[in-house]
Amino acid sequence: MRIGVVAIQMLLCALPLHAADPLAPFVGSDALQKLRAGTTLKASLPQDATLSLVPDVTSRSTIAGDVKDVNPTVGAELLKILPGPGIAMDAPSGQLLLFNAMHAVSTMKGVTYWSVTRGKEMVLFLESYVISSLSKQDRMPDPVFTGTPESHELLTFQEDSSFGKNTYSELFSVRADHLLVKSENLSTITFLLIPIIQPRGLVSQVALVPAGTDVLFYGLAYIRTGFPLGDKASRVQSLENRLTALAGWLEKRLSTADTQSRSP
Repeated sequence: MRIGVVAIQMLLCALPLHAADPLAPFVGSDALQKLRAGTTLKASLPQDATLSLVPDVTSRSTIAGDVKDVNPTVGAELLKILPGPGIAMDAPSGQLLLFNAMHAVSTMKGVTYWSVTRGKEMVLFLESYVISSLSKQDRMPDPVFTGTPESHELLTFQEDSSFGKNTYSELFSVRADHLLVKSENLSTITFLLIPIIQPRGLVSQVALVPAGTDVLFYGLAYIRTGFPLGDKASRVQSLENRLTALAGWLEKRLSTADTQSRSP
């Protein structure tokens, strides 16, 4: 009997430490171990636009299909774990907190990132706010929700240090296991008055998986252009840096969130 007890104890000790990790259903064991160690995973999109870091969420095939439909010239993926503000992010109150945090468009003004071309930290978004419509671009306050709808669309204006002044569509889709936010440019992006990216040619998709007190952040950014990009590796790094800045912005939003007013 003693041998049997010892054998069971040895078997339990041999089980993966993350067997009960709430993120285990979404990420492979090797990747999860790196993520839990604080590593940010990054990958560039290959020519066939096959994704390598997208978590196993219900929208996975939709995200992958959208990328292939655009047939991007260059793209990047980023995966990391963001700490929440100390509450259960997969509870309704945590999900609402996350939904509202992603709608705080005006707080993106002043976010910085590492500029590859300039070799220094720079302000990424010089201006950022919600607009009422494309024809009448009045500045609107950030929406605040008391409940989480299945979907919501925003029109936004942003002036950033790389792509200038442009309007965007942002679609928020709430799924059973994650929040998906897809952003696409609606205006033509120009460089020295030359059109370089047509509407819906600059796309970012962010899948947020609330799990326990953490949030799994998956970011995907890609561009479709016929304009010469020069050093492709630098363009990939630039997109990765933009995703890093976006993840940092969200982490800061969550860390400063008022959890008391949103508790059930």
